[in-house]
Amino acid sequence: MGMFTRNLQAAPFGALSAEGQSKVWEGTVGIAHLGDGFALRVHGAKQGPTAAQAQAFSRLLANARQIRDDATPALVAFLLECEVVPPGVALNEGTLWGFLTPCFIEVHPDHGPGATQSACSVGYEIPWEPSQLVHINTANGAFTDVHSE
Repeated sequence: MGMFTRNLQAAPFGALSAEGQSKVWEGTVGIAHLGDGFALRVHGAKQGPTAAQAQAFSRLLANARQIRDDATPALVAFLLECEVVPPGVALNEGTLWGFLTPCFIEVHPDHGPGATQSACSVGYEIPWEPSQLVHINTANGAFTDVHSE
């Protein structure tokens, strides 16, 4: 017997669903300046995303252009340092976003009872290393760092 699916509309996330008693809510989203076709994963509560998560995601949406601008040099440096870019590929701040494919956005769990902020990460596939994703991390609607998975 399969699990039942719970569905809800939650601002600013849109349509989300979760299976059974799961606290992980999933949907899809596009964000101007960051890309379209992201899978969205919110590590919320049984009832849905928390207020802190909604605020974190709202800030991500509102500041997407600035996050992109701030993350671009860090992404270029990170990818070049990791030596995943093949010789002859012109990777720079002007070409970077043409190489990134939106994959998923994760809204992380709150940091304990009474938490007032949550973090989000925005993941992209890169064409040179299919087993790796590169992530832009944000907190309070601002770029914090880059990492790979």
